[in-house]
Amino acid sequence: MGRLFWKLFLILWLAQISTVFGVGAVFWLRHRMESAAAIEQQHPMDTVVLDMAAAVLRREGAAGLRAHLQDMGANARNHLLVLDDQQHELLGRALPVQSGLRPMREVTLGNAAHYRLLLLPPGPPGGVPGGEPGHGPGEPSPFPLLPIIGALLASLLFGAILARYLSKPIRLMSEAFQSVARGEMDVHLASDLGSRRDELADLGRDFDGLAQRLKQLINGQRRLFHDVSHELRSPLARLNAAVDLARQQPEKLEEWLDRIERESGRMDALVGEILALARLDAEASQHPAECLPVDVLLEELITDAQFEAEANGTSLRLLQEDAAEVMAQPELLSRALENVVRNAIHHTSKGGPVALAVIRGSSEVTIAVSDCGPGVPEHELKTIFEPFFRSEQNTQPGGYGLGLAMAQRIVEAHQGRIQAINLPQGGLQVSITLPLA
Repeated sequence: MGRLFWKLFLILWLAQISTVFGVGAVFWLRHRMESAAAIEQQHPMDTVVLDMAAAVLRREGAAGLRAHLQDMGANARNHLLVLDDQQHELLGRALPVQSGLRPMREVTLGNAAHYRLLLLPPGPPGGVPGGEPGHGPGEPSPFPLLPIIGALLASLLFGAILARYLSKPIRLMSEAFQSVARGEMDVHLASDLGSRRDELADLGRDFDGLAQRLKQLINGQRRLFHDVSHELRSPLARLNAAVDLARQQPEKLEEWLDRIERESGRMDALVGEILALARLDAEASQHPAECLPVDVLLEELITDAQFEAEANGTSLRLLQEDAAEVMAQPELLSRALENVVRNAIHHTSKGGPVALAVIRGSSEVTIAVSDCGPGVPEHELKTIFEPFFRSEQNTQPGGYGLGLAMAQRIVEAHQGRIQAINLPQGGLQVSITLPLA
């Protein structure tokens, strides 16, 4: 059991103990008030009892009254006291410790003996054997001791159950946090919490989602480092080879310097694309989104893409353009669309057009870019969005496979989705779907 369990347990138990003793004190005070009221209130038979006892004392003397008292029942006898001038009780009983005595009579006999007849409140007087002050034999105690003990034991049990119910999920969360801190991302906090249906269970499910997201990010980062090192290894090897050849063949120094320049340019381009991919998250948080018409977004893009398409012996066609507005960061979204369109221009067949369509739905808009190239194998339709991926059918030089990866990151940052399908007539279609503003 952790410290939180004991803190919760003590707080809950002290609260229940206070409640039990508070309720007991209320009942005890109520009993005292009722007893005091009974003392102050004179019963109609009090005068009759005192008058009869005084008459017996006058007629038969102290001995006759003693005999009558001894013949009475113990419960009735104990309520009537007869005191002489020396404060000795007629039957030798102990005097009461309470001061609240009900009506009394004073009787003086012919031998000048003086007696006082006193009536006690209901219940035996304090000091009478077999009884407790304030209540008669067989009567319930004004302070319910046994119910209080039972309530304390029950509160002890339920306090422990409630403290465990509250502290267990927090303990499990602490263990899950420690697992994540050690790099163990496969946590299942929601299943450990069982069938709970409260905010703590919701927190457990959110934590599981967070752990899975961290796992994906870490794995993606590790894969990116691996791919970057793999991509850099080839140009570095060629650079070293060119340097060695330049030393061995100084007459071809100009040729090897050109080779070194080309390889360094490729490395510079690769590093630039990697940095652009790494800066996406920072740029997404720095630039606020704004309401942007899709036609305005495509206007400049189509102009630049048409120029590049003509240089590659193809063309760009806008087949459909529905009016729509999205909440987006113009620079980032333009970069994503540009990467998709340039990828289509690069892979379309010679003379085959690249088609662009804007299709508006009830709550989202889809921008579809289609080419007339060979497409990609079905098992590669999802992996083409991974960094440094190159299709088996891609025989064209250039590029590092980062364009579609950057497009996916940007689209997901805009709460959208991107997917690729092979067209029945041939070619690949990449669709970007974004929520409407």
